Amino acid sequence: MKKTFLSFLLATAALFSCHTNSTPAKAGSDTAILVIPLASTPYFYTQLKGVVGGKHITMQLLKTAPHLFGGYYCYDSIGQPVNIWGSLDSNLVKLYEETTAGGEERFFGGTLSDDGIFKGVWHGDSTSHHFELHTDLRRAVPFRVYYDTDSLHLIASNPQSPIGMVSSSIIWPDSSVDSSLATFLKRQITSSTYVTTPEQYIKMDMDSFKISYQVAAKDADSSELNDETQANSWNWTTDDAMRIVWNTWPYLVIEKYSYDFTGGAHGNWNAVYITLDLSKKKVITPADIFKTGYKEKLSPLLDKAFRKKYKIGEDEMLYQNLLVKTIPANDNLIVTDKGVAFSYVPYEIGPYALGQVTLFIPFTELKPLLKN
Repeated sequence: MKKTFLSFLLATAALFSCHTNSTPAKAGSDTAILVIPLASTPYFYTQLKGVVGGKHITMQLLKTAPHLFGGYYCYDSIGQPVNIWGSLDSNLVKLYEETTAGGEERFFGGTLSDDGIFKGVWHGDSTSHHFELHTDLRRAVPFRVYYDTDSLHLIASNPQSPIGMVSSSIIWPDSSVDSSLATFLKRQITSSTYVTTPEQYIKMDMDSFKISYQVAAKDADSSELNDETQANSWNWTTDDAMRIVWNTWPYLVIEKYSYDFTGGAHGNWNAVYITLDLSKKKVITPADIFKTGYKEKLSPLLDKAFRKKYKIGEDEMLYQNLLVKTIPANDNLIVTDKGVAFSYVPYEIGPYALGQVTLFIPFTELKPLLKN
């Protein structure tokens, strides 16, 4: 059975009046921020700000699929993005934080309201704190979120055959964004100069999966399909999604997440990050930030960050936990106002079970390696 739908929602509108070229929206755009009705909106992006445990935080929150939430938050004084994801259960949104193995569960539990507020209790560190986060997009680029899903049988004529499922969500700059900036953003989002609408991008993404599944069906042996275990390996799944990690002018960080199961013991997934300097309409690379010869000097700092995050003692060799003796710098960057994170997809430096490893280094430690 084929199921398909496409929905989108305005994530926010104009920021403030009298914008200049150093702000996200069009010059002379209207004044008030339109607050997203978070409780009733099917899909959305918003930025929230508030206080948790006496510390100011900023949260990038997206609803990218039915009942599915995700994004990042950071303590403003630290600037280190923390991955969050969760779902809706009886009007309660529960957003779990990324933690290392054996770490205490940390999460935001609360309700979303149509006046743009996320309110509830944060749990973690053997304590809890009440919070109330409010929409605040004054220095952020407004986006819409689009989503679609589809499915098809491996053998079209056999409704009992395995099913391939594909879903895709995409962020898209709102119409209030300056046209030249919007064009730049669309090219970075789609990695294309000829994809002009989010619907076109999603259709291409989903058609690619369906064609691959139909081609693979030609190799399916009837004996496989009659064996339940083997047949399950043909229940392919692809899930592509985009999230915003950081959105404070002039920097924007976009995450492109992809999960694929095409048979085997487990699926494969990864997250690729794009850091943008919006004022220059430029993708930021390590060469833009660091002095020549930075890679060799960064490795000890990355090793240190890994040991701290995963609680590895100095007397333990890294290769006992990783696939490398020392962690090399790569190009999968997240840049914030307080530091730089390097992110490594599964198998890049560690085993699959370790997942994606993201290591944040504050500018205070990076200072000798930074360009002026």
